[in-house]
Amino acid sequence: MMNKLHEFLDRLGFSSEENMLYSILAKRESLSILHLSRISGINRTKVYRIIEKMHQKGLVEEIIDEHKKLVRIAGTDKLELMVKEEEARLIKLRESFPVISKILSENPSLYQPGTKVLFYRGKEGVRSQVWNTLKTKGELLGYSYRPLSELIGKYYEKWYQEWEKRGLRMRDIYSDSYLEGEKTVKQKLDSLEIKSKYIISRYISSKILNITHQMDIYNDIVSVYHWHEGEIFGVEIYNEKIALMQKQMFEIVWKMTA
Repeated sequence: MMNKLHEFLDRLGFSSEENMLYSILAKRESLSILHLSRISGINRTKVYRIIEKMHQKGLVEEIIDEHKKLVRIAGTDKLELMVKEEEARLIKLRESFPVISKILSENPSLYQPGTKVLFYRGKEGVRSQVWNTLKTKGELLGYSYRPLSELIGKYYEKWYQEWEKRGLRMRDIYSDSYLEGEKTVKQKLDSLEIKSKYIISRYISSKILNITHQMDIYNDIVSVYHWHEGEIFGVEIYNEKIALMQKQMFEIVWKMTA
């Protein structure tokens, strides 16, 4: 239940520290700033600043008890209001998107023919790269190095839900490095136990093909992600011939997994 609360608050835009303090208070009637600091491990001065902001937002209440100032969570009315505001914000964004898309589509750089290479660095960059695969037309072909949620965390769930919503298809080849990573995977959706009509996966021994990085092939794009010992980067290559050759090579390997 607490995991659900953490996830809910995270989606509402709570910072990690606000999330922690609110969750602690949710399990108790009231606490002093000192006790909150000790339980959370956050500096007392910082706890005071965070609680003051949360108080201004109406998320917590301050009470005086025998000359002590205590803090407790407020009613759920404020959380409900925040949910409604988030819903209204998403509706506005969805209504505005067609106009914004039309404005941006007039940028000639988006439709320049020929080859281009885009470079991404860090987790945020790779998240953008992963999201780009939702532009797949037809089928995506891929090689899985390790569970992708190992790199992008909960963002994988959002991507997967959107993948299913759009009815996209993928064939995927994994090897021993993926099986090793799956032992510690926390994102159930990124587990081989989940059978999906949208993603078909096959195993190949690392003795035949040692998969050392993630690769997605879709449309005229070859997208490569690499993460190892803190080094995280990705590359997208836009080139019809390169993508076609990679698709042909994938089909050769795919037959070897049958």
